Amino acid sequence: MYCTSTDVQAILAENVVIGNRNIGVPVPGRVGSGSARSNISIPECNRYISLATQQIDGKLRPFYVTPLRRVSTFEAPIMSNIGHGSDVVVRVEDSGPFIQWDLVRVQNKYQMEYCNVKDVPTVTTIVLDQVVNDYTTVEESALNILKLPDPIPLITARLAASFIYDRLYTQSNSPEISVYGKNQRTLATNAIDDILRGIILLMGQNHTGRRFVRGSLFDAFSAAAEIQKGEEKET
Repeated sequence: MYCTSTDVQAILAENVVIGNRNIGVPVPGRVGSGSARSNISIPECNRYISLATQQIDGKLRPFYVTPLRRVSTFEAPIMSNIGHGSDVVVRVEDSGPFIQWDLVRVQNKYQMEYCNVKDVPTVTTIVLDQVVNDYTTVEESALNILKLPDPIPLITARLAASFIYDRLYTQSNSPEISVYGKNQRTLATNAIDDILRGIILLMGQNHTGRRFVRGSLFDAFSAAAEIQKGEEKET
């Protein structure tokens, strides 16, 4: 899947909650608002994310190898030794490229593992949620940020959110398609069209078509025998 339920929740309105809370809990200060009961479960949200992923793959398949893969977008050497445990602080030269909950690969010459960025407290430190092994600077340890190409996670979240909105509106006997859901699909479709037109390039992905090939390659000779030699020869 190209995004998480957390990404979808960021697109949804505040009153639409993804989770597993089935019993309402009164919310102080909100008269008549009911409770913080979840509108849709996490497994159901993941199903809509899967449907959104299928739609994206179907449109991109003529030009890109699908499913799309995560690629390393940034590498930073570890500046100090780190040990295994939870909430591990890692010192790097610049923490600017790291964002909370980024997937990172910690590796050296002998081992590697995957972690999530839990926090970025300073410009030179980040906090990893869980580290299993120990890493030292002597072993040339490094952090790699692994991401799907932009803006695929956002497109997926918008499509999944639109599916959820349409379902909730249908259940409440509202119009068949919500305006907000329609707008999210329009934004997602426009972004996909920009990818197909070449305005947005999916970095690190393999191509299946010729849309992104240099024009000079279309008339390239495949063999030396195709070259027509001139008749003028010296005697």
